[in-house]
Amino acid sequence: MNGGAKYNEPRSVDDRSSIVDERSSTVVDEELVSLESGHNARRRPVLRAMSQTESALLRFAFEHSSDGMILTDPNGIIRMANNAFVRMFGFTRDEVIGQRTSFLRSLSSTQEFYDAMWKSLHQQSEWKGEIINRTKQGAEKTCFLTITSILSETGERLGYLGVEIDLTERKRLESQLIQGEKLSAIGESVATLVHEIRNPLNGIAMNIYMLEHSANTDTHWAEEERESIHLISREAKRLEGLVKNVLTYARSVELRYERVILSNFLEELEELLVFQAEQRDVKLNVLIKDDKLTGRFDPDQMKQVMLNLVQNAIEAAEQSDQRAVQVQANLREGASWRPISSSGRVILFEVANSGPGISDEVRSHLFRPFFTTKPQGLGLGLATSAKIVRQHHGILDIRKAEQPPFTTVFTVALPV
Repeated sequence: MNGGAKYNEPRSVDDRSSIVDERSSTVVDEELVSLESGHNARRRPVLRAMSQTESALLRFAFEHSSDGMILTDPNGIIRMANNAFVRMFGFTRDEVIGQRTSFLRSLSSTQEFYDAMWKSLHQQSEWKGEIINRTKQGAEKTCFLTITSILSETGERLGYLGVEIDLTERKRLESQLIQGEKLSAIGESVATLVHEIRNPLNGIAMNIYMLEHSANTDTHWAEEERESIHLISREAKRLEGLVKNVLTYARSVELRYERVILSNFLEELEELLVFQAEQRDVKLNVLIKDDKLTGRFDPDQMKQVMLNLVQNAIEAAEQSDQRAVQVQANLREGASWRPISSSGRVILFEVANSGPGISDEVRSHLFRPFFTTKPQGLGLGLATSAKIVRQHHGILDIRKAEQPPFTTVFTVALPV
């Protein structure tokens, strides 16, 4: 619950009596929590009829909920926080208890936002909506927050219950899906344009070939003329390669889905790349934890994606002292994956490398066409890979590695 929720809250408990409609408020057991109010700290009995077993179950549900939950007194002072809340924002429990909820307020949130929040609480006795909160590290999290009033049996207001669902990962995935749709639309237009360029280019290439053959066999050509013809020929071939790569990126490929055993898929990938890793003195580690795990995708197209990711990882790892690359595939499940899988279950490929870290600026452009950090190349490898993954209704992403010696992890998430 964001601190701004209590920012403009009246200081007097009595002054706040109009905020909540007592008929629709939440009641919490005394053995779950005791809340303090004002200068007279005392225990407030709530739901005395609740049995000790029911009270224990309620406390267990509070502590072990996957959503962040806090209980505050009427002044917005936090009295309880569950494990999910502590993990979500990075503060210890001791740092949270006793704080006003304002310590979570983000610089991105306006005073008008909190005024509207409290207007809703006055009129409807609760508030629901998206809010941006601040973690201990200063990062901003987008959350779905529900604030509900807590009343005693006699209707006395004891505090508030805040429930927060972290939407940060879901928002990021949704943003990538939208960006992917935009790039796909651009790709279709580019494919039409490149096709029109390719026809005259073929005619140019044919005539240059004839001129080059003549320059190599006939003696009447001057040396400067031969060099000019050879230069034109090289540039024409480079342009032809560019057009070919752009067409590969732009055109849609009809996918041929199969049920693929992931252990076999990764073993074939390892066989194709182990020699390249050995040549560059890079240790390639392919982890296969579940021999029976399967995924449904086009194996040829996904092999192209994984080859590109692992080859890039090997080149990056070569620049480090550790020289390590790790590839694995696992089944993951969670609400954050629902933008790409209604069940929340995905197959997640991970390619980690120990190379130099990637800045946030570079990371934000990495999957865009023609963006590259390499001295050679067109910058279409990752863009093409991202497009193939999008055609599978998945996401290609990058994040910082959490386990040394790795620095960067590329992930491919595909719906099960």
